[in-house]
Amino acid sequence: MNDVPPHLTIHPPLERHEVAFLAGFAADGGLRRLWPGQPSPRSPWRPSPGGRRLDLDPVRAVAAPHDVAPWLRFLSRTFLAPSSAAALEAALDAGLRGGHRLAGRVEVHGHLRVVVERNRVTEHLLPDPEVSLAASGAAAVVDLDACRIRSRTCRPRRSAPRSRPS
Repeated sequence: MNDVPPHLTIHPPLERHEVAFLAGFAADGGLRRLWPGQPSPRSPWRPSPGGRRLDLDPVRAVAAPHDVAPWLRFLSRTFLAPSSAAALEAALDAGLRGGHRLAGRVEVHGHLRVVVERNRVTEHLLPDPEVSLAASGAAAVVDLDACRIRSRTCRPRRSAPRSRPS
């Protein structure tokens, strides 16, 4: 059976040394790469061995869904398609050629959809089916505690509003 993880396509494909470089950000036991500005210690994204896909680690994505899109933006803007002169210079110094295009969409645990078109990353919170059923007028029992737990794990964290000085 060919179990392909959720993924985005990369065109043109990565070369072998580019695959090894990017895999270092998601390393689970080998060399783990650190780079200024990376969103968190480990990436939920890993290049496929052939360099044609960027695969999403579903376990890591469910554990930290707020990391999925920021890591994708970081990898794209810093290495795959550098978006500044400094990023391009750093990528070239690391032996990366840039000029890659990402495309596709992935869903994280049925609560978040990440869409990439022309290297532009957008996030979409998916409606909770239980809440949608209740909103449609049909009778439904909604477990509010489960909704609260899901919303804490699926939505990006926001800082509390600041109180105004009196």
